[in-house]
Amino acid sequence: MDGFGGLGLSGVERKGRWFSVARHPLAQAAARDFRKGGSEATLRLFEAVLPQCRRMVDFGAHVGFTALYAAHCAVDVFAFEPNPTSHELLARNVAENPELAPRIRLFRHGLGDGDGCMPLFSTATADPGATLFRDVERETAISAKHEDLVPVRDAAAVLQELEADRQTLVNMDIEGAEYLVLPTIAALLAERKPWLHVSFHPFNLVAGADAYLNALLRLRCSLQSAEALASYRYVHAFSDDEGWSTIEPEDRMDFLRHYLLKPKPVPRVATPQHGFAGALAFSEDRLPMQA
Repeated sequence: MDGFGGLGLSGVERKGRWFSVARHPLAQAAARDFRKGGSEATLRLFEAVLPQCRRMVDFGAHVGFTALYAAHCAVDVFAFEPNPTSHELLARNVAENPELAPRIRLFRHGLGDGDGCMPLFSTATADPGATLFRDVERETAISAKHEDLVPVRDAAAVLQELEADRQTLVNMDIEGAEYLVLPTIAALLAERKPWLHVSFHPFNLVAGADAYLNALLRLRCSLQSAEALASYRYVHAFSDDEGWSTIEPEDRMDFLRHYLLKPKPVPRVATPQHGFAGALAFSEDRLPMQA
């Protein structure tokens, strides 16, 4: 069970936490997907970690469901979404929940290794997989259409301004841009040690038609991410069967050895993925409860 109640299309509920959803076809479609449990790993980590936190930074907020759920946990939420259509729905969904809205601040830009503008590519309107990469892999290798030029901010500067610290959870679901952002914020993470949850998207890294070259690209970017995150004491991995499990510091080499080269199936992606894939979390402290 994913914990969501059958409350119709006007909202979603999980473990007694309810929020309303705008009556817009795209918002309602996103709510149906959300109810199916696609965010189960993220929400279970939220439930374990947010009682220890004062704030949540939501990089890649899409239409706002993770932000609204986090606001229910009595933390201040900073939600970043550069896709114009998704940001509009994010704002509408937050406005549908006036009791939660005061806790949520919205930002209409993405994150990168500096300030500027970057092209955002997508395969559909309000695409939850909108990405900075034109060539991506889904059921086949495809080229996404150009969506828009979007503003981006230096990710390290943003976290500095938001005073990220050990009582902050950073939720990063940015469709492949994590491979750019994580090295950029490595020094800040090493100093501040916020809780960090990352959804990795190796299938958005495409070198060409050669599967071997794609695997090498994804492994190289995963190793760069591992290096950027090496200052954290604990790594946490999620599985549907066991929930979140912790890799002890002395076991990290074994974890990388067995995990990076293991082919991992991803729904709606043609080939098994190598390197980091799906949900991983990083922390200086142990998880405070079973997640």
